[in-house]
Amino acid sequence: MQVQPLSPETRTVPFTPTAPRYDLYAGIHKALRLLMTRTLTTLGATDPGDAAEAAASLERLDGLLDLCELHLHDENTYVHPALERAQPGASARIAAEHLHHREAIADLRDLAALAAHSVHAARAAALARLYHALALFVADNLQHMHVEETVHNALLWAAYSDAELAAIEQAIVASIPAPAMAAVLHGFIPALNAPERAGMLAGMRDAMPPEVFAGVLGIAERTLAAADFAKLQRDLGVPMPAAA
Repeated sequence: MQVQPLSPETRTVPFTPTAPRYDLYAGIHKALRLLMTRTLTTLGATDPGDAAEAAASLERLDGLLDLCELHLHDENTYVHPALERAQPGASARIAAEHLHHREAIADLRDLAALAAHSVHAARAAALARLYHALALFVADNLQHMHVEETVHNALLWAAYSDAELAAIEQAIVASIPAPAMAAVLHGFIPALNAPERAGMLAGMRDAMPPEVFAGVLGIAERTLAAADFAKLQRDLGVPMPAAA
């Protein structure tokens, strides 16, 4: 896997709206960046002599790769057809990169299996090889997401209204099974800034039964620093616990 330098096309933002537009990519890409970098650094810090720690790191990687595969499927199924309707051929480059990413994910799973079945010095070597492969995968994805957020968004904003873009995102969200959605939220909630987080959870509160939304708040409490969770409670108007 080789990361190519950014071309002039991808170093510039071809379209800057005068007012904020609905961004299909912003939230999920923030979540992916957070989960990718955390998984990478966790894997790099894993003690190869500690079997339980190594297993936990490999399990974390497995969850990240599951999310990456889900994201590829969602973009291929819902976003790329919209791009093709706007401009035939517009998704070709990124679609080809998606095929490459699927191959890279399969390679990473193979390397993870090797690490899982290794012991002693062999485990250390396998984890090091996996770490370097994951680093290249993350680097490739960072550039890939930049192209989507600039080149693709420019086309989407020119061709569709915010309501139409929101409908595409809603279709994606509706297609995600509940267990996968919980995994997504573990990356989504801490990756967003405070206003984005409050806005997303306010919308979820309006659309969910109270008991389901309580589960979302539980994920927020587990994944956020105490100060950030308190800010979220304040922004949502959720009662704060009484001071001791």
